[in-house]
Amino acid sequence: MKILLIRSEGNQTHINDFMSDLLLHGLRQLHGSEVIDYPGCWYMYSDEITNRKYDINKIWGKGFTINNTLKNYNSIDRTDIKKKIQEKYFDLIIYASIRRSDQFVDDVIKYNNKVIFIDGEDDNIIDERYAKLGLYFKRELLENKNNVIPISFAIPKEKILKNINENPSDLLAPLVPGRLSTYIYDDEKTYYNMYSNSIFAITNKKLGWDCLRHYEILMNGCIPLFFNIEDCPKLILKTLPKQRLSEIYFNYHSVLQLYSPFKIYKKKFLSTKKIFSYFPNMFKNKSASAFLKKNSNILEIKNELLNFTQQNLTTEILAKYVLNKQN
Repeated sequence: MKILLIRSEGNQTHINDFMSDLLLHGLRQLHGSEVIDYPGCWYMYSDEITNRKYDINKIWGKGFTINNTLKNYNSIDRTDIKKKIQEKYFDLIIYASIRRSDQFVDDVIKYNNKVIFIDGEDDNIIDERYAKLGLYFKRELLENKNNVIPISFAIPKEKILKNINENPSDLLAPLVPGRLSTYIYDDEKTYYNMYSNSIFAITNKKLGWDCLRHYEILMNGCIPLFFNIEDCPKLILKTLPKQRLSEIYFNYHSVLQLYSPFKIYKKKFLSTKKIFSYFPNMFKNKSASAFLKKNSNILEIKNELLNFTQQNLTTEILAKYVLNKQN
């Protein structure tokens, strides 16, 4: 299947685009070099990063998890794209970030190419112009709309942990969302080890509900404590086990009472109740091993969530989802 994935070239600080990049990765696993990324998504290819002598840590998210995952950048034929569109050479054209790039769109429509539009922005806006022209996948979709389909992030399957760590050293992962002083991880392995060596990790909505951090926690066999997950709209984060994560937060959020609320909560999550609930618990044992002894089912939960991630949250499954919707 010959697929053209048209992407945005971004800017100096945001050359990558998680939704676009994750979809490219999944499509490439399914259809190999028949998937043409245009303009070339060079930061996804280890050989081209080396060729350009580029420091991948400069990229948004430090290049963790999704970037630097493909090979053979120059083996992809990116020539004569406009001509090929006019000749209907491609079986499918995907605008992987339609609100950032609509290059060639007039020709795509004029020559009646099969087309899909992806909107991975973290707002609730839908560009109605394109929703009328083809299937429109929206990340932060609030309500059902004609021709608009929900879409969520995913994880390269090769990055997912094979087995959980049964002897984690930390009860709660040291990285706290929004606390920049805890963003100390400069290489992917150390970052992953931080989660795999922890029982729980905090995560929450950012500008949008979907966030790569949710998946990075899960793929490392760690249990997310997802703030306010019960408020997530039905059509957003559809691939995550939201009900299960809500139950887990309800059952285990008391763990957070062992830690200073001023260090683990953003201002919007802080409350008088959370502040005062800390004082009776401030000297209690935070040992991961002690917690596991008292809560024998925790390892079962870790295994359950890791298995769910392996079976439901890969980029290949994301790519199949998109392709199946257009058939």
